[in-house]
Amino acid sequence: MTQPLLDMQHVDISYGGKPVVQDLSLQMAPGEILGIVGESGSGKSTVLKAAMGLLENSGAVTRGDIYYKGQNVTDSRENELRKLRGPEMGMIFQNTGASMCPIRTIEDQLYESVLEHEKISRKEIKERALKLFETMRLTDGERILKSYPFELSGGMNQRVGIMMAMVPNPRLLLADEPTSALDVTVQAQVVKEMMKMRELYGTAIAIVTHNIGVVEYMADKVAVMYQGKLVEYGRKEDVIRHPREPYTRKLIGAVPRLDRG
Repeated sequence: MTQPLLDMQHVDISYGGKPVVQDLSLQMAPGEILGIVGESGSGKSTVLKAAMGLLENSGAVTRGDIYYKGQNVTDSRENELRKLRGPEMGMIFQNTGASMCPIRTIEDQLYESVLEHEKISRKEIKERALKLFETMRLTDGERILKSYPFELSGGMNQRVGIMMAMVPNPRLLLADEPTSALDVTVQAQVVKEMMKMRELYGTAIAIVTHNIGVVEYMADKVAVMYQGKLVEYGRKEDVIRHPREPYTRKLIGAVPRLDRG
């Protein structure tokens, strides 16, 4: 049996001693897309941050283990985790503007993050970035790269964050509500670009979203979370079309669909 790319085993996560995720187990194979759905506060974003080793100071995995390619992320030191972030694991945050340095240009931050892990020319990094901006219907990529985060709108910073996570072509992309700040047309373009990453590079993607339409379009498997627990988990066709849990049925009936225009 092939080793999972990501393997979470009986994971409990607490913030300030308060449990927010309990006994969560899931696996992702290379190139697989997992949709994680559930109402706000169900622990979805916390699961992604734990996988990246990015829980805030008061957050901790208090039980269980998280493995990436067999490496125990929960026991890894910060310098070991830094080697994984970027070329191996990339993250798109729900509010990417808050995760960027306000006093450095987008271009400087992009170069630093890629060059830390990859021997590549600045010209090639810039070309990749501009191509991704074009996909997201941004024609003024040069101006955006030379801007500071505070000079850009929330939606623009979100697209910058998506671009920065995708430029290194990570093996695993963790996307926390990546399209929530974008208009419907751009949402569809971003989703298609993530799918193209899987097609071209075999990228596995875990996407947290409220949009069941995005899950229907992208995912191979679906994980449904409620109050910090995994209540349903399996193949997309089974979970979406034949949900076992009343909560899953209610969730599927209540959330918006993706406009694929």
